[in-house]
Amino acid sequence: MDVNDFKIKWWQWVLYIAVSGGLLYITKSWLMSLGIILLLILLDRWLAEYERKKRGGDDDDILL
Repeated sequence: MDVNDFKIKWWQWVLYIAVSGGLLYITKSWLMSLGIILLLILLDRWLAEYERKKRGGDDDDILL
C-alpha cells in the first residue's frame, strides 16, 4: 500500500504531524499519542465516507 493511495493532501500531513508533536508533548507517551492519532485518522476517513454517501456521489476522489 502506497502513501499516495490515501489521497491525503500535504497540508493534512502537516496538520497530522503538528498534532502528533503536540500529543507527544502533552502525554509523554508514544503509544497513547499513536492511539489518538489513529483514532483521528479513522474519524477523518469515516466523515469523508459519510459525506460522500450523503451527497450521493460515486466519485472516489475523497477516499482511498
